[in-house]
Formats: sequence, structure tokens, C-alpha cells
Amino acid sequence: MDKYERGSEWGRWDLHLHTASSYDYSYKASDADELLCAALRENNIIAAAITDHFKIDAKRIANLREIAPEITFFPGVELRTDKGANNLHVIIIFPETISLEELSSDFDAIMYRGNAKSKDNDETIYWSYEDIVSFANSHNGLISIHAGKKTNGIDREISNGIPYKEAMKEDIAQDVDFFEIGKISDIDDYYNHVFQVIKEKPLIMCSDNHNPKNYVTKEKLWIKSNPTFDGLKQCLYQPRERIYIGETPPAYERAQSDKKSYITQISVRRIGTPKYSDQCWFDFELPINPGLVAIIGNKGSGKSALSDIIGHLCKCKTMDKASFLNNNRFRKLPRNYSVDYNATLLWGDEHIEEAKLDITKYDSVIESAQYLPQKYIEDICNNIDNTFQSEIDKVIFSYIDPIERSNAKDLNELVSIKTQPLSIQSMKLKTELENINNAIIKLEDKKTSQYKIIVEDSIKNKKDILDRHMKLQPKEIKKPEEQQEDTEYNNKINAVNAEIEELDAKIKQCKNRISEINTEIDDYDLLISKVDLFEITARDTKALLDEFVIAHSLQEQLILEVNSPKNRLVELRNNLVIEKEKKTEELTGNETNIGLNQKLDNAQKVKEALISNANSAEKEYQKYLSDLKKWEIEKDKIIGDAHTEDSLKYFENEINYINNNLETEYKEKREQREAIIKSLYSIKEQMAQIYRDIYSPISSEIISILGDLEEKIEFIAEIKQSDKHLGEHLLSQINQKYSGVFKGKIESTKQMDQYIKSTEFCNIDSVITFINNVLIAIDENIDESTSKIADKKTFYNKLCSLDYIDVSFSLRLGGRELDQLSPGERGIVLLIFYLALSKNNCPIIIDQPEDNLDNQSVYSKLVPCICAAKHKRQVIIVTHNPNIAIACDAEQIIFCHMDKSHNVISYKSGAIENPQICQKVVDVLEGTMPAFDLRRLKYIKSDIRG
Repeated sequence: MDKYERGSEWGRWDLHLHTASSYDYSYKASDADELLCAALRENNIIAAAITDHFKIDAKRIANLREIAPEITFFPGVELRTDKGANNLHVIIIFPETISLEELSSDFDAIMYRGNAKSKDNDETIYWSYEDIVSFANSHNGLISIHAGKKTNGIDREISNGIPYKEAMKEDIAQDVDFFEIGKISDIDDYYNHVFQVIKEKPLIMCSDNHNPKNYVTKEKLWIKSNPTFDGLKQCLYQPRERIYIGETPPAYERAQSDKKSYITQISVRRIGTPKYSDQCWFDFELPINPGLVAIIGNKGSGKSALSDIIGHLCKCKTMDKASFLNNNRFRKLPRNYSVDYNATLLWGDEHIEEAKLDITKYDSVIESAQYLPQKYIEDICNNIDNTFQSEIDKVIFSYIDPIERSNAKDLNELVSIKTQPLSIQSMKLKTELENINNAIIKLEDKKTSQYKIIVEDSIKNKKDILDRHMKLQPKEIKKPEEQQEDTEYNNKINAVNAEIEELDAKIKQCKNRISEINTEIDDYDLLISKVDLFEITARDTKALLDEFVIAHSLQEQLILEVNSPKNRLVELRNNLVIEKEKKTEELTGNETNIGLNQKLDNAQKVKEALISNANSAEKEYQKYLSDLKKWEIEKDKIIGDAHTEDSLKYFENEINYINNNLETEYKEKREQREAIIKSLYSIKEQMAQIYRDIYSPISSEIISILGDLEEKIEFIAEIKQSDKHLGEHLLSQINQKYSGVFKGKIESTKQMDQYIKSTEFCNIDSVITFINNVLIAIDENIDESTSKIADKKTFYNKLCSLDYIDVSFSLRLGGRELDQLSPGERGIVLLIFYLALSKNNCPIIIDQPEDNLDNQSVYSKLVPCICAAKHKRQVIIVTHNPNIAIACDAEQIIFCHMDKSHNVISYKSGAIENPQICQKVVDVLEGTMPAFDLRRLKYIKSDIRG
């Protein structure tokens, strides 16, 4: 495996480090270098800049490299300048590839002997700022300057507030590459104030260490790149993407804490006894970066082959759309080259998936990644059907706060719950029919063999995940003895832990109560609507009674008395609303009191402060406790209970229900539906506002990610009344490719017309006969019924309720509905949901998502979505568009090459900062280095964080 083949990875750096060559170094014994290297190793430093005062010691730097060859040592120097003050410190960092002897010699001749001022004493020596910049530029160096609250920094030495001093700071900053701050609070100060005036520059925190026996850093400096000078320079283009100051970068933490969700390596080897020994298409092993992986190459170079193989190993459901690993290409008979190859996928938790490339049926229906082949995207975008909408619906539902879901399992069910009160206000029986239809649909879905397979496979999958998770239990770390003896510390840490535990419990209790209240409010709304309907019926009945008495000249009154509980129900419902507001305020706080959430945040900060002052052993122990708690929470989540969706107990309860109770309940529900139809009348109430409320959270998220685009993506809810063309509407929802009476367009139209013409719609028995005829034709094969009817809920309600008003909601781009968009525009919409908005944490693999898109759409819409996605999950993209590889700052680039004369596909991978990989990017995606540089500078977005 080549060095840095995995691309850009997070690692700890120290860009300000002294050795015994500094005049003020506190330890100058002969073992100083060995102790320094040991300290760096202990702190997992992979790259360090040796920045001795006023000197570049070539021999010492060479010695450090020999002692610790695994650490990259950049030569550097720390200088004092006269710019604006007498003690402003500037650091120059030089490439690790520069000749140490020449650099040291040049520094001595030019800077020390030639340009130094007051050099008789180390305490007085200084240089002009212009000379420092000139020497740095002539030797390809990067300039770092002390800043923020750091001693001898630009913000301390050059006073703020004085106009000419501020101008001087701006002038100095023009030549600065890095600001070395002194405290983590400086970060917000610089972004809120300094970078509002000058161009954003990378912020770093370093050790400034002068004693190898006491190597201490206030905060850890993480950089995402190869530990090379070229990697360091990438920070200049995307500082917040590449640099993190703190305990652990969020992306790195996610990959470490959820290793089972990240692919770390893929390999494909020819089997020992190949059928076609004269051909060797694949023989490779590639590490895979947990961030964004861009697969590039010329046409026909094997890009889609790699993405197909990964999708194959992940058992992706879209493999029937694969462009390489299919029966028309690599598996094409009679040769079928795939029989000769075996592929292996290694996951972060050391789990291995292995499969031959000729396998077409998997041992599970549970996929471990999402794969979007070109043809899959094209098919969905060229055929606007329920598949497109269902993919979007899943994402929309994920953005609804769980405490607002009212126990709904998906978007359709949530809509149904929220619209029930309105439906009941218009017609009680129709609402009951809709509920029955929903129940029947669920039962029919559960009656299919596919659903039973999914449940059984889910049980197997959950048990496997549980086994894998149990192996990830953090290794126990005992509480350090010396810390056990620190009574004051223990009292404080125990107290804050108790406070955090108490606050966690209160927050959980509060959220649970809010969730209960929401469900109770829905129940009250449903009951109040039923009472409303009852009162309307009672008033109508009373009017009929009065008319009857007059019409028949009765001498007595027929009295109908109704004592309605509606007012009391409304009062109780309003009490719940008030309680919910109080509970919400208890969580979030108000103008006078802080909420539980803020209290918890404050307590955690207190704990972090306590731990930060403890020794390293205690920090390690506290991290173990934190990791153990996260591990236990994840374990409980996997096991769950019978009411927790997507948990082991849930699926075990479900299989028991399928085997013992499903058929009986299904028969009862169908009988109930027929009874409701016999007394049904129709009118459906408005649902538009409910849809708008449901879509509000995701609409806000779209704006936050994509900004205020000219062509907005928005949800529009509107009311549409059904017309009288019942047969045409019903047939439009039936897939006429399947066997049965509705197979074929001409035959199905003729059969539906015959059913309708023979039905007397003024006779309920005749209507039920018609409905049953259609239902029998649809449900004759339960495994096909879901495929025959894309949207059973809509179909059953239309069929059984006859005349009604329906709510139509649409997703629009630039004011146009999906069916008015080009396939490329629909692709953008779909990719936005998959990439930026999806909360799925498994890897996502996409084959050339930029196809059919212009460069502006790729940059303005697709690039922000990819950047958002890679901060939440592993993203692997086949691309030929530079915006994706460069502007998204791909952590790893895999270059594909095919020797077509011998049918050999090979792969080379690395980071953008790797000169060889950089050249491949230029050759394949741009053609010229100037275009590469201009595009990189142009497309960097400062609001994307690492």
C-alpha cells in the first residue's frame, strides 16, 4: 500500500515547537531530542514544525527525523519583528523536502548576518517585517503569526482601537498564512470580528513547547491532510474544512464511534483456478477514506466498475441498475468474466463482507449502503411515480421532531393522524373507512412473503449488529489512584455528574410528557370532531322531528335532548396545550429563567473544565466513562422493545404477530369495511395546512443548505376535487403489466367500463358488488397487489368512498411541479434529498450524479449538498466534474485506468495534495494546472465546516 493512499485524514499536528537549539530552551541535555520525540509520539503528533528562536539547526532537525521517521518534521524558525512593536513574533514554516543545509546556510547568511538588527543579544535581536516576508517567499515558506490572546501576538503588541494601528494589523495580515491563537475563545472573536474585515485565514493552536519533559497543549490541533507541506497548504484554501481545534474533530469522532457504518478497504482478486486465465481484469486492494471519495478517470476506465462492486458487496437493492456488473457487460454470456473474481469489503469494526462477482441473489434483503447507479437515477427521474415520491417522503418524515410524530411510522401515517379531525368534521363514516383501509393496507403489506422475509432478515441483521456492537465495548480503564485521592476533585466531578444525570432524567421526562401530550391532543381533536358531527346530526334530526310534527299535525311534541360534553372536552384539551407550553418552556427557558437544555449544557461545560485541568490519566478515564455510556445507549437502542421501531424486540414481536394473529384480523377488517361502505356518504375536508406544517422543518433545512436560490425548492399544498371519470382514474393507478383482468391497456379499459356500466350507483348493494369485483381482481395475488397498485391508500379510498375532495401536495423547483422539470432538474431534487437532507448514516455511493446538469447547477446545488453529506456519512462518488472533486475538497481521489489491450483495470488513490494525484485530476478533469488553481480558489465556500 502506498503511503497516504487513503487520502486526507485527520491527525494531530504541532506547528510551533522548540528544541534545545533555542536560546531559552529549559532542557539542553544530550537526550533532549529523544525525549522530545517520545513526547510527540505519546501525544500522537504526526507532523511538527521545528521553530527555534532565530536559528535553523539543520543537524538537529535531521537527527529528529532519524529518531522518529514516522513523524514529519518541517524546518522553521521563530523571529522577532519591529512591525508595530518591539516583541511581535513571526514564524516561518518551510517544506519538508527543502534542503536543510541550503536553508540553514541561506538563513545564516541572509537573515542572521545580513538583515538582523541588534543581534549582539538574543533578547534584543529583531528583523524588519519586510525582510522576514521576503525570505519566506524566496524559500517557499508559510508565515504564521502570534495572534488573539497569545503572548507576543499581533492583537497584544499592536493595540486595538487606534486607527493607524488597526491599519497596520490589516497590512501585516496580507502576508500572513496562519494566525496562531492563544485561547479557543479567540476563534469566535476572529470569525465574528477580524474576518469581517480581512480575508479568512487558518487559525491554529500550538504547544510552543520549550521543555520535552513537560509537553503540554492547551487544545489539540487537528489537520485533515497528508502530513506534508503540500497538505498543509490545502488549509489555506479551506481553513474550516481542514483544521479543527479541540478534543476531536466531529467527522473523525463519528467515524471512530460508529465504525460499523464506514467502509475502510475494498479488494478484488482473481480466484485460484480462473475460467479465463488469459484475462486478469482486477487484482487490487484499496483503502477507503471515511469522508468524500471521488472516483475519476477517462471514459471506459473502470469508474463504474468500482462503484458497482462496492454496491454489490453492500447488497444494495439498486444493483439491477448497475452499468458494469450486469448481464450485458461483465456478466454477459457466454463468457461471464465475473465468475473468476472474488471481492472483499472491510468495515471499520473489522467486519468483512466477501462475495464472488457473479452472485446475483443475496443472503439478506438488508442493504448496508445506499447505491445510486446512473440508470437508477435516470429511471426515477424519467418516470415520475410513487418511487420518486416515496424516497422524498422518507427524508421529510425524518425531519419531523419525534415528539411531534404521534407514534406515526412514516409520512403517510402521520398525515393520516393529523388530518383525521378534519375528515371527521366532514363525514364520520368516510374517516372510519379511511382508517379501515389504512389498517387493511398494513395487513396486506404484512401478508406478503416479502414483508415476512424483511422481518426475519431484520431479526438476523439486528442480532448480527448486536454481536458486532458487543465486541466494540470500550476497554475498561480504572480510575487513576492519584485522582482517587483528590477529594476536592472527586467531590466536584461527582457533584457535576449527579447534576448531569438528574438533568438528563428531567429532560427525558419532559420530552416524554410532551410526546404523550401531543398524542392526547390528537385524541381530543378526534373526539371533539366526532362530537361536532354528532351535534350537527342531532340538530338536523331535531329539525326533521319538528317538521314531522307539523307535517302530520301531531298533537304532541317529539323531543330530542342532547347534553354535549364538547365544552368540557375543549377545556381539557386547552389545559393540555398550556401544559405542553410549560413543558416546552421548561426545556428551552424564557427571558428570566434558563431551560433544562441550557442547564445541561452549562453542567457539561463545567465538567469539561474540570477534566481539562486534570492529568492525562484522568482525562483518559473520563473519556472511557463517556464512551461506555455512548456504547450502552447504542446497545439499548439496538435491542429496543416491542414498541420501538427498527429494534430487535420490535421485529421479534412482529414475526409472532404475522404467524398467529394476522389472518384473523385481516378478515375482520374487510368485514368492517363492507359494513361502513353500506352507510357511506362523501365529502372530504381540507388538509392543506397540515401538509404545510409537516413540510415546514425540511423547507427550512433546504434554505439553510442551499441559501436563497433563484429557483427555490418548495412544497405546495392545494385542494383538488375528483371528477366523474372514475374508471379512468382507477385504471391510472393500476399497473397493467401484471396478469389478471386488468392486464393490458385496451383489455383493462374494456373490463373497467363493463364493471361500471353494470353498476347501479344509486343502489349500495350494486356499488359493493362493483367494489368487490375490482378488489378481487387486484388482490388475487397478494404478493403482486402492492406492485399492481402504487398507492393503495389513495386507490382504496377512491374506490370505496366514490365522490370526494382530495388534497394534492407537490414538490416544486422554481415554481414548476416535478412533471414539468427536465430529468436533470428532477435529478437535482432527488440528489438534494439523498445527500444534504437524508439522516441515513450508512455509506452512500453515487455514479456520476452530475450527468445532464450544467456546471452552474452542479456548483450552486450539488456541491453544497455533497459537502453537507460528507459531514454526516461516508460519500463515494464517481465523477468527471471538477466541481465535485475539487470544490467539495474530496478527502480521497481514486484514479481509474484501463489497459484495453489486455483488459486490465487498475486504481491509484491519494489526496488532492498528493502531486501525482493532483496531476491526474488536472489531466482528467481540467486539462491545465491554471484552471485547477482558479477553480479551487473560486469554488471554496467559507461556510462549510469540517
